[in-house]
Amino acid sequence: MDRKNERKTFIGGTKMETKSRYEVIAELEGQKRQLILQRDSFSDHIENKLKHIKLLKREVEDEEEELDKFKKTVEEKKDTIKELIASVDESLKRL
Repeated sequence: MDRKNERKTFIGGTKMETKSRYEVIAELEGQKRQLILQRDSFSDHIENKLKHIKLLKREVEDEEEELDKFKKTVEEKKDTIKELIASVDESLKRL
C-alpha cells in the first residue's frame, strides 16, 4: 500500500481510512460530471415527453374518427338487427 495516498487512523478502537487530497478531488470531479450530464439531459427528457404527447394525441384523434364512423353506421346496423329479429320471429311462428 502506498502510504502517501492512504492513511489509517484509529479512533475509539475503530480503524478509519482517510483519502488523499487527490482522491477527494477525483471523486468530486466525478460527481460534478454526473450532475452536468443529468442537467444536460433535461432538454432531451422534455423533447421525449412532447413526442409522447403528440403520439397520444394522434391516437385519440384516430379513436375519435373510428367513433364517428361507428356513429354513422349505428342506425343502419340497428335496422339490420330489427329485420333479423323479425325474420326469427317469422320462423318461430311457422314452427
